[in-house]
Amino acid sequence: MQASAQNGDHAATLPHHEPPPPTAPIDTTTAAGRIPRERTDSQSTTATTSTRPTARVTRSSMVFIIKALEDIANSKDAKKRKALGDAAQRALQAINGAQGDTFQIDPEIIFEPLSLATEATTVSVVTAALDCIGTLISYSYFSLPAPSDPAAGASPPEKPPLIDRAIDTICDCFQGEATPNEVQMQILKSLLAAILNDKIVVHGAGLLKSVRLPYNIFLLSKSSANQQIAQGTLTQMVGTVFERVSARLRARAIRAQSKTSLENVSAEPKANGDALHASAGDDTPTASTPATEAEDPMGEERQKMTLQTFETRQSFDDSRLTDSAPTTVTRARRSGTLGKQHSSRTASGHDLPSITVQGEGADSIISEDDEEDEIYMKDAFLVFRAMCKLSTKPLRVEDALDVRSQGMRSKLLSLHIIHTILFNHSVVFTSPQATIRSPGSREATGFTQAVKQYLCLSQSRNGASSVQKVFEVSAEIFWLMTKYLRPQLKRELEVFLKEIYLAILDKRAAPTWQKTCVVQSLFARVSADPKALVEIYLNYDCDNTALDNIYQRIVEHVSKVASTPVPVNAMQQQAYMEQNKTLSSAGGDWKERGTLPPSLTTASMVAGAPPVFDKDEGFPPEYAMKMQSLECLIEALRSMAQWSQHSTPDGSLSHVAVDADGRPSVEEIRESIDTRGGESIVSALSGLEQTPGVETPPPMSDDPAELEKVKARKTALNNAIRQFNFKPKRGIKQLISDGFIPSSDPSAIASFLLSSERINKKSLGEYLGEGEEDNIKIMHAFVDAMDFARTRFVDALRRFLQSFRLPGEAQKIDRLMLKFAERYCSGNPNAFANADTAYVLGYSVIMLNTDQHSAQVKVRMTVEDFIKNNRGINDNANLPDEYLTGIYEEIQRNEIVLDTERENEANLRGALPQPSNQGGLASVIGFRRDAGLHATAQASEEMSNRTEQLYRSILRTQKRGGVVANSRGRFMSALKSQHIGPMFNETWMSFLTALSGCAQETQNIETIRLCMEGQKLAIKIACLFDLADPRQAFVASLARSTNLYNLSEMKAKNVEALKVLLDIAHTEGNLLKESWRDILTCISQLDRFQLISSGVEEGAVPDVMRTQSGTQPNGVSRKGAAAPRRSTNRPPTGGNYQSEIAEESRSADMIRGVDKIFTNTANLSGEAIVHFVRALTQVSWQEIQSSGQSDSPRTYSLQKLVEISAYNMLRVRFEWNNIWQILGQHFIDVGCHNNTHVVFFALNSLRQLSMRFMELEELPGFKFQKDFLKPFEFILSNANQVAVKDMVLRCLIQMIQARGDMIRSGWRTMFGVFTVAAKEPYEAIVNLSFENVTQVYNDRFGVVVSQGAFADLIVCLTEFSKNMRFQKRSLQAIETLRSSVPKMLRTPECPLSWKAPGTKDKPQAENIPKQPSRQTEEEQFWFPVLFAFHDVLMTGEDLEVRSRALNYLFETLTRYGGNFPRDFWDTLWRQLLYPIFMVLKDRKALNHEAANHEELSVWLSTTLIQALRNMISLFTHFFESLEYMLDRFLDLLALCICQENDTLARIGSNCLQQLILQNVTKFQPLHWEQIVGSFVDLFARTEARELFSAATSSSYEKREGSFSNGIVAEGAKSPSEDVTPLFANHALQANGTPTGKEEHTSPALRTEDALSLSTDAERALSPAPSKPHPSELEDFNSTSSKPAAPIVVTAARRRYFNQIITKCVLQLLMIETVSELFNNDAVYDRIPSHLLLRLMSLLKKSYHFAKRFNEDRDLRTRLFCEGFMKQPPNLLKQESGSASVYVLILLRMYSDGSDERAASRPETEAALIPLCNDIVLSYLSLDEETQQRNIVTWRPVVVDVLEGLNAFPEADFGRLVETFAPLAVGLMSREMGPELQRAVQGFWLKVCEVRLGIERGLMEVGMPALGSPSSPTLRGGGGFGMQRRMSRQR
Repeated sequence: MQASAQNGDHAATLPHHEPPPPTAPIDTTTAAGRIPRERTDSQSTTATTSTRPTARVTRSSMVFIIKALEDIANSKDAKKRKALGDAAQRALQAINGAQGDTFQIDPEIIFEPLSLATEATTVSVVTAALDCIGTLISYSYFSLPAPSDPAAGASPPEKPPLIDRAIDTICDCFQGEATPNEVQMQILKSLLAAILNDKIVVHGAGLLKSVRLPYNIFLLSKSSANQQIAQGTLTQMVGTVFERVSARLRARAIRAQSKTSLENVSAEPKANGDALHASAGDDTPTASTPATEAEDPMGEERQKMTLQTFETRQSFDDSRLTDSAPTTVTRARRSGTLGKQHSSRTASGHDLPSITVQGEGADSIISEDDEEDEIYMKDAFLVFRAMCKLSTKPLRVEDALDVRSQGMRSKLLSLHIIHTILFNHSVVFTSPQATIRSPGSREATGFTQAVKQYLCLSQSRNGASSVQKVFEVSAEIFWLMTKYLRPQLKRELEVFLKEIYLAILDKRAAPTWQKTCVVQSLFARVSADPKALVEIYLNYDCDNTALDNIYQRIVEHVSKVASTPVPVNAMQQQAYMEQNKTLSSAGGDWKERGTLPPSLTTASMVAGAPPVFDKDEGFPPEYAMKMQSLECLIEALRSMAQWSQHSTPDGSLSHVAVDADGRPSVEEIRESIDTRGGESIVSALSGLEQTPGVETPPPMSDDPAELEKVKARKTALNNAIRQFNFKPKRGIKQLISDGFIPSSDPSAIASFLLSSERINKKSLGEYLGEGEEDNIKIMHAFVDAMDFARTRFVDALRRFLQSFRLPGEAQKIDRLMLKFAERYCSGNPNAFANADTAYVLGYSVIMLNTDQHSAQVKVRMTVEDFIKNNRGINDNANLPDEYLTGIYEEIQRNEIVLDTERENEANLRGALPQPSNQGGLASVIGFRRDAGLHATAQASEEMSNRTEQLYRSILRTQKRGGVVANSRGRFMSALKSQHIGPMFNETWMSFLTALSGCAQETQNIETIRLCMEGQKLAIKIACLFDLADPRQAFVASLARSTNLYNLSEMKAKNVEALKVLLDIAHTEGNLLKESWRDILTCISQLDRFQLISSGVEEGAVPDVMRTQSGTQPNGVSRKGAAAPRRSTNRPPTGGNYQSEIAEESRSADMIRGVDKIFTNTANLSGEAIVHFVRALTQVSWQEIQSSGQSDSPRTYSLQKLVEISAYNMLRVRFEWNNIWQILGQHFIDVGCHNNTHVVFFALNSLRQLSMRFMELEELPGFKFQKDFLKPFEFILSNANQVAVKDMVLRCLIQMIQARGDMIRSGWRTMFGVFTVAAKEPYEAIVNLSFENVTQVYNDRFGVVVSQGAFADLIVCLTEFSKNMRFQKRSLQAIETLRSSVPKMLRTPECPLSWKAPGTKDKPQAENIPKQPSRQTEEEQFWFPVLFAFHDVLMTGEDLEVRSRALNYLFETLTRYGGNFPRDFWDTLWRQLLYPIFMVLKDRKALNHEAANHEELSVWLSTTLIQALRNMISLFTHFFESLEYMLDRFLDLLALCICQENDTLARIGSNCLQQLILQNVTKFQPLHWEQIVGSFVDLFARTEARELFSAATSSSYEKREGSFSNGIVAEGAKSPSEDVTPLFANHALQANGTPTGKEEHTSPALRTEDALSLSTDAERALSPAPSKPHPSELEDFNSTSSKPAAPIVVTAARRRYFNQIITKCVLQLLMIETVSELFNNDAVYDRIPSHLLLRLMSLLKKSYHFAKRFNEDRDLRTRLFCEGFMKQPPNLLKQESGSASVYVLILLRMYSDGSDERAASRPETEAALIPLCNDIVLSYLSLDEETQQRNIVTWRPVVVDVLEGLNAFPEADFGRLVETFAPLAVGLMSREMGPELQRAVQGFWLKVCEVRLGIERGLMEVGMPALGSPSSPTLRGGGGFGMQRRMSRQR
């Protein structure tokens, strides 16, 4: 037994031939009332406690016992051993004395001879005794108490129970290898009987002995039969133990359910229900639950978990649960004895301590059941722990190479037992009822939590084993852990996956069989389990604390394997397929079904058998692994597709169990895994969520939105770390900006760098070693974060150098080592004399490490050299030699190297060539095989160590954090299907790479179908979750796989791809979106293939998938266009394809499949049909473009567009609108193609669709017909061929003729088409369209009006009117427009006709519903006609048509405008009338017109002038209606007056006068206010204020565009393009010299009138340019005859000057306008006095402005020098003219005797007298020699002043004599003309008459007649006097 204990190792499963277990006899008596039941029904343990009926059952076996005892008594051993013989005789006597009643027999008497007989030397005696003991145990005989002592506890306390001694007796019979085979067999049978007995169940040490002995027999027996029986016996024993636990769990669940029911129906308060606390639910804790520990292992702070963690991890305190615990026996009880307080358990020495129970009495029954549950759980725990410990024992080297060795078989057996337990009894691990109490703390712990420390340690030791059988069964165990224990082992599974299984796939040197096992046994199964796959993604890829993205890495690794090319021929592929089918059909696989595993006997396991991967199976193992990886990916896609569709509306899965409250069960409900039949415990647990009282924390919510945020955060972190590994500084910035590092503080950065495992160590070392200040601070914080206190120097240095890779630059190393030495000495102050010692020693150790382990060093450093190098470094003292020697040896033995580099080195050491498939066993024998196995073993050991380290880290973390809940660490159960979208989006490229690559490189049809299935599933998932990029990529890949672009290379696999593509179109049509284009392109190519294969020449059918270099010219034939594509010797049909493929492409199924796609479009959703149509139009355009100018272009897709339009025409209108937006645009594009064959086909198709569409009734208010017919309009406007335009028109004409009664909103589009035709330059097109419009106008005018198309008809006629090429049609159209008004008023369908007088026409649209309109009647009917006239007027080019339009416009307004409402007049003003003159605001357009003076003159004379006059007439005609628009008319006239064009300005002035004169009697004071306000604005806008700043060079640029009535043209122009006012050539001449061109203009606007010189002498005042000449130089040239240098004026400055001049001219025009206007008596009489005085103030202001300028001689000189004019300017005419008009009007007002004027006389006098005084004074100041011209100009004004004074009444004149008498004296001293002389004489006459009293008659004696010339002025001819003065000025 000692030997067997030393050799126990791994696991195995049930043998192929299990010996039948002994069955319990059934009592045939009816007195006991027993019900027959199966042996395995463990309910007997709690249902009955009676033992007497069991004793009676043994009577039928008394004969067997008596015979055995007699044989023992008669044996030689009994004769040799007196004790044996005596004991046998006593037993026989007792049996005979009891007369068959075994209840009266003491079991000790029967057991004693049997126990002694097992020590006999005769095999037959021993076997007979063992057989008899086994039989008695199976009949529960040894559970009977002795009849002599009725007390249950009368036996001596130190004596073990009889059953325990019986088991010891059986076990003692095995003496190792020397034990006879018969005895071994009987031992196994007897022990199995003891364990399988349900009447008396053995626990504790007895159970473990019974389990251990078959294990030892299996290992030590030399009989293969016994080995196999031992294996089966052990498997059955362990299975029985766990089956009993399962039964107890079911009973416990039922009790808990009963308690819950009682609590629900109880009406008593819970405070009074103390008895309920003693129920089954109270044996589990409420504070700390197994679910908390199991499901929340990461509730504490996250730390790194490695495989090494599993070595020392302790998740459950089992220190007091030893294998030597006393044997406990539980006996069956009957319900009638449950209340007697008898314990059903016995133990050696003392009863077991009772488990804590609340309550007494009846409640103790339930507590006792819970105690028994605890015993059964402990049995399962001890057995499972024993198997795990056995599996963790290391293998010796020779054992690893020999599969028959005891160590190997022990390990395999223990692992198989673990696998069997997990497979068949997973409910024990997953049930919330399965708890076990720690003997120390008495706290309940989940069973999985209790055993996982041993299970994980077993996996860490064996998961990476280099032995194939060990690795395989470990992988199977890990799969079961993944399948059932995911919630409890979340972090542990992550460690195993990352450190072992994914690492194996990462290793190039890993054996193929390992990779194959990982893919096939693990990843393929995970992929096939939808829930497991999704939960791996949720708990690792969506967890920021996870070590890695496990799901993503799994898919990427498997995809990498599947994508790796493997050279293989067809025979090898076939061999693999056959083997795969064989393995799939073979039943009884222990891996898949939990059935019997292969035998582990020495006979069945051949020593040194080669691994499976080395067998010559007819194909490379890499190919098998590749195919398995491909199948794994397909399974993953199937699982994702299944999970994405199996969800209920609330997001939960339909197959998840739901409790009574409607909540999904936490535990996954699985089918029964009991392969022996019987009711599964799950049925009892299905109604319960958990044990009452055990508060299992709910799993985290799998909210997809939150998980997306977490996933995005994790992805951002990975990207930032990747950035750091590439550019550390940039990565740090990104980490800080993303918030992963809280701040830029060095300690925060250092903490992150130290804790992040994904940071590249090399990049980190380079970053920390940088010499910048920030890097040094971070490096210091990084080192300060490490604690080296109480740490050996080498260990500290090793830990320090493990955190980063030492950089190569010496300065960087120096900085790092300095900081390390300082940090180490601060933590260990007594280690060295100072930090220099640590610094030097650290450097020395690094050099030693390089010296000892670098391959480039040839001569190694010795220990003496190392000691010598470190002499005196400790503050001039030496370190001990022993210390330095220890460092040397440690470094020599264990290199300081990064773990990642160590792993890479291990991989490289294992990178040996794989054995050949051809050599069989011989190929793996020898050194190469041994070296390969050794390397693989080393790599496996490295993985195991890392895993254990990670596991230890987890354990330390959990010990520090306890079980504090942390939602980030909890296991997340998958319930929703939305996770599949982001899952697939993360890995779709890996799937695509593998699937497309495999499909491309293979010709095997099965593989092709597999790949096609995968792509189909991928597309389905991408479509379901609307993942655009994956969907397009997969569909495009599948489309490329059809190979339709290369027909000669098409094969069967391409046809398969095509079929899959068509199937996808059928099934996923609603979700394909943009991917429809690839599918429809393939369909188009399929049609091309069908045409070619049916005999059409290949060149005649263009290939849309090949880019055309350009469109073929019209003259090139089909053959010529396609000739370069193929060689000239191709077959006549152009096909170089396989006939079978061609037949398949033309098959009925293929054709039906394609047709079904198009017919099924009617069932597509509204969004999907839009995508489909858009894609089909794109393909159609490709076809057309590829056809070039072919006479037979490809129109397959265009035909299909017509078909699907017909299929979908009955869709709801808003869907059809979306469709037609695409279709219509496509028809437009096709209709504008330069290939007329294509265009005609498109137009014909469009016409047919339109005809069919018009058959559908269109309700009023809709515009579907209008939109449907739009393509005709666009085609006509964009087509270049006349034939196309003609066909468009004829299509419409045909539609009108055929469907005219059904046209509703389509009329509008039709008139739009005719409108486009009206603009055409082709007479035939114009005539055809006009004739058709005229016909509609004559025959269907009422229908057009009723359908709201009247405005469109008018627009159409308008365009015909504007066609200048065909004047006849234009005149006809304008006349038709004019006639439309009376026709409209006669048409009953027009509402205007209802009010109009006269007869009406016959109705044309009686039965046609009228289109509704939101417009008023005026807007709907009047406005289109009036706007038509306006449009022709403004844009028409024909003079006759334009003139008619102008006349018809105002004629219509004048005739029908009386009924227009005010709002409509506003509309007409804004949109029709005022826009006629908008060109006046556009200075650029006006100047452009001015470039052609003849055109401008015609436009002004025929259009604008007449329009302006018509406007005045219109205002006058409708004054009552339009008087509120007076301000608008005045603004319009002001706009005209302020133009730079002389004609426009004068017309504006004239119209202003006409407006006032024609309405003078109608004006009210408010109107006069507006009129005067307009004059105020005009005077202000024409005041040339810029004169005073024009001479400043810096000011004119800012004021260049300041002309108030328009925008000056921007940008400088050439002198020839100078923007000069139109009258500049004749109105602004230098020096007042007129030219020939001046004759056509008014003299009043000449420049000399506005800006002229006073005298010639004044011109000399300006400085003539001269240049001084030095006296010493000769100068023979006459200066006087030398011309002055020309003054250069820029174009911009000239424009600025011209604007100023124009203002001056316009100011004179305004003065003249005022003079002429108020010379009219009606105007003078009507205007109020205060407004007239306000108007006079404008003249006064103008006078003072001109006077101020004229007096500033310096300013005028500067303007002349700067080129303002050719002579110094002045404003003499403005000054004199304004003064003259001012004086005359005020004199008239003063002399007016009307009441109003008389009332304002004081104001008039105040305004008049000062100015008159100023005028005379100014005149007297003029120099008669130099200012003669000024004198002549001002003399008439002075005459007017004096004559006006003379006409004053005597009283008023007398008051003014003192003022004007001195002035008159001054005048007499000057030269006076006749008029002035008479005026002065008249003044003095008046003075004499008033002051001296002399009569006028006496004074006039001898004098000429005076006053007669001035009498008209004084009598009311003020205007006459001004006109006289103006004539004199001219």
